Amino acid sequence: MTSRIADLAGRAGRAAAVLLLVTVAALALPHLMPGSPAAAALGATATPEQIAAYEAGLGLDDNVLTATWRWLAAALHGDLGHSLANGAAVTTELAHRIPVTLELFVAAQLVALCIAVPVALLSAWRPGGTVDRIATAGAFVWLAVPGFVLGLLLIWIAAVQLKVLPATGWVPFTEDPVENLSHLVLPALTLGLTEAAVFTRTLRGQLLETLDQTYVAAARSRGMGTARLLLRRALRPSSLPLVTLIGIGVGTSLGGSVLVETLFAVPGVGNLASTAIAGRDFPVVQAVVVVSAVGVVAATLAVDLLYRTIDPRIAHDHR
Repeated sequence: MTSRIADLAGRAGRAAAVLLLVTVAALALPHLMPGSPAAAALGATATPEQIAAYEAGLGLDDNVLTATWRWLAAALHGDLGHSLANGAAVTTELAHRIPVTLELFVAAQLVALCIAVPVALLSAWRPGGTVDRIATAGAFVWLAVPGFVLGLLLIWIAAVQLKVLPATGWVPFTEDPVENLSHLVLPALTLGLTEAAVFTRTLRGQLLETLDQTYVAAARSRGMGTARLLLRRALRPSSLPLVTLIGIGVGTSLGGSVLVETLFAVPGVGNLASTAIAGRDFPVVQAVVVVSAVGVVAATLAVDLLYRTIDPRIAHDHR
């Protein structure tokens, strides 16, 4: 029990250190950017006095450590600053956009898992067979195709040629669930099909190792059916790398879906980050970086705990 508490305390301390370093790096962005953010916001006609006053109002005249301390103190009270573009509270912007990005992420994971799990199971059960060769070749093709090309292809097929789905835009689920799902399909497929290739290759390799284990051979010799053997004996211990990919994806999706959200005009965090970077709206960029780091750290800790649930031997090895 004592070792368990010490382990959790150590993990929490390391997580806090990582978040602090990321925050310092994010708060240093305005100091590292070429030119003056104030000059970019005020325009070429701004006087040096106006620029100095603007920078002082934003705390840009402070050093990085002082700025970090003030930002963290405000963040603990729910204040992540205000956008330079429209003056909106960054906390409000993120509160509206994070659910959109998470909905897209969940839909993409469902698409990827629905494809990857059965294909990987069939490929691993008959390595070198027809399904395995097709799956391996298909995975290489999908991995070679850039995401924006796949997205444009899906728009051309579903929106332009077949006219069955909207090309861009977004409708919140609370306003119209049917329209929300229709706008969700294409971006979810764009992300999900690419991730399905990664999931398939990862799970297939792990399944091949698991199927060579002695306990699997023993279960097969006792006459256990193929479906039961794959699902109950092989899939669970082989799913750990897949859990890692999904868990880390939760955090990275907050800032990593920039391309897809921009292409399909999805008002998520990635779209917000893209607009903020283009407009040098550094309070928004800083908040997105820190919130994404929080998501990655939290997801990593959650994955570690889930590992122990899936395979109790991991918890035993740590003691």
